Amino acid sequence: MCIATASVVARYGFQSGFLWADEVNQALLVAMGMFGSARAIRTNGHTEFTTLSNKIKSRKVRIFIRGLFMAITIGFLIFLFVNSYNYTMRGRMLSTVLRVRRMYYYMSIPIGFALMIYEYFRAIKRKVIDDPVQEEV
Repeated sequence: MCIATASVVARYGFQSGFLWADEVNQALLVAMGMFGSARAIRTNGHTEFTTLSNKIKSRKVRIFIRGLFMAITIGFLIFLFVNSYNYTMRGRMLSTVLRVRRMYYYMSIPIGFALMIYEYFRAIKRKVIDDPVQEEV
């Protein structure tokens, strides 16, 4: 935020911005989004589709449905991890201003997906096995 603010002030206040600020902000924004998503899983901050599972009376069926949703989510995250890892490792193009390989900018994407997968595996007991029934608001 400080880099973006300084760049805007320099650009509009002094008619001269920092050339490198956009590239650094892009890399930091991607990293913040990926690591923030993993943190949200840890703190139970992501939204969940619990309306269907909370209405089911049978505990075994509720656990099965929650486990199925969790397995689909983890499978999707694994798919995204593999594809983002392959995309990142192929990145040989250099950034415009800093002349750094773009793959270094985007390494936080597969790392973030790996952290999300890890956090979902940690959350299986809390979200599935312990069978939390949430009250509707």
